[in-house]
Amino acid sequence: MTNEINYSLPCISVSYSNGKYKATHKRNQDKTFRKTNPTDFELSEYENAKKTAQDLIDSWELIGSDVNGWEIVGAGHDADKWYFIAKTF
Repeated sequence: MTNEINYSLPCISVSYSNGKYKATHKRNQDKTFRKTNPTDFELSEYENAKKTAQDLIDSWELIGSDVNGWEIVGAGHDADKWYFIAKTF
């Protein structure tokens, strides 16, 4: 069995600064999607970052006739940001 990797899935980066989480996805040279959420102290750092990423993909207009929506299917981080991969469902 071969696992095929789709390299065209969108990546959302989420940074934290001054009590806010900021999600960004640069779609192309002309369009960048952004969403900022305040920290929810009931959630962990990861949960705040994931919620902000999900709120971003819930707000963008990248839904077509064969797409019902987007969901986060992967996550990772480095010292500065969280990264989330989204795919359609």
